[in-house]
Amino acid sequence: MNWPYTKIIEILIKKNVPFVAYKTPDSKNPVLAIQTISPLEKIPIEDLEYKSGFVIAPFDSAKTDEIFLLKPDFILNEQSDLREIENYLANLPNIKLQHNANNYQLSKNEYLEKVNYFIEKIKSGDFNKIVLSRVLTMEIDGSVDYAEFYNQLCQNNKDAFVYLLSTPETGIWAGATPETLLSKQNEKWDTMAVAGTRLLSDFQKQPNWDEKEIEEQRLVSSYIENLLSELDVKNYQTKDPETITAGKLVHLKTTFSINHEYLINRLGIFIKGLHPTPAVCGLPKADAYHLIEKAETHNRKLYTGFIGPWNLKEESKLFVNLRCAEFTENKILAYVGGGLTKDSNPLDEWQETKNKSRTLLSVVEDL
Repeated sequence: MNWPYTKIIEILIKKNVPFVAYKTPDSKNPVLAIQTISPLEKIPIEDLEYKSGFVIAPFDSAKTDEIFLLKPDFILNEQSDLREIENYLANLPNIKLQHNANNYQLSKNEYLEKVNYFIEKIKSGDFNKIVLSRVLTMEIDGSVDYAEFYNQLCQNNKDAFVYLLSTPETGIWAGATPETLLSKQNEKWDTMAVAGTRLLSDFQKQPNWDEKEIEEQRLVSSYIENLLSELDVKNYQTKDPETITAGKLVHLKTTFSINHEYLINRLGIFIKGLHPTPAVCGLPKADAYHLIEKAETHNRKLYTGFIGPWNLKEESKLFVNLRCAEFTENKILAYVGGGLTKDSNPLDEWQETKNKSRTLLSVVEDL
């Protein structure tokens, strides 16, 4: 491994100490943030603007308005002196992580039935778009080398936000997401509308997008434009839809840039309005959220929530938690989903979720 945290990560997990290792898309070097005292802080989304820490927001924070903050006592990089944290950890007992990671796994027939049901809802005019997710479970033998898993995930997803997280509240999660929720660049805040998914190999053979994918991306962009209008933010810049690569997949992306001054004292409200994005929920958003609650037989947990450093070392970057998985001693649960419109094909949607799951499951297979 090309960074010095292999043994520390193993010890942190054994001693059930809250930590996150993360790498932002514009950085080659991971950061390791460690909180020495449990529990994590819980705050309302609207209070986030003047807080600092690593944000962990479950999908249902859209309803509960509660998110977690990991407030690190140690923030380590490749140049850090590790003796202090090593001495601290040496005096702690091993504590087995107690976390229920069971979740319902849809059969193919069950999934296709739900897709058809959602498409009929859209065709009836009740919705423009709905996102259906599912859980894929892989049995694993013995313990996972989490540090090596994380290293491989970074290597395979250089343009993504890649993280490995372990806390008593959440259990062990890892992910590699291509989608920014909100990111500060100099004196501007950037957010993005990401939708549409194709295999990179297929796109290279036929580099164009069909009408279903273009429409899906347009709906997400329109939602952000309407949200900015509601906040009376008129001066912002947009970049035309572009194709981005995320591991072995490609997506359509539109970027919005807003001057910092227009969001002062309103950042928490803006984040609350963005979450969950139509790309992971649907439109109309509130109605889609309630339908997902009723129709999905699993708990999304951290999947399609948001995550990332906030006011940590002058860095504020939040990401939609996609391409993520939850770990137990003997299995990995990969969370995936896809946006449905009136033009969706159920079998294509099934295959898309399988393609997305490979971001993490293929790494486990290669260890």
